[in-house]
Amino acid sequence: MVSAVLNVKIDEALKEKLRHYAEVNNENLSVATENLLLLAFQAVEEAGVSEDDIDNQHTEEESSNPLTPKEIKALRKLLKKKK
Repeated sequence: MVSAVLNVKIDEALKEKLRHYAEVNNENLSVATENLLLLAFQAVEEAGVSEDDIDNQHTEEESSNPLTPKEIKALRKLLKKKK
């Protein structure tokens, strides 16, 4: 496994909680952080995501029709006038 450095800013109380967790589990801060992140990602994957989680307002995107050749010609004419 290739290691990478991750610099993050977190609340001081959260850092102390993480430091305490690492100490209790006989891990260093880096290992404890990595393990907790892996557990969090596993929990998210196991929980799954439903449509209701993503779109709680039950909205649909409106599809717009492309411009007609006549409308494109009118837009070009307007743009030329601005120059």
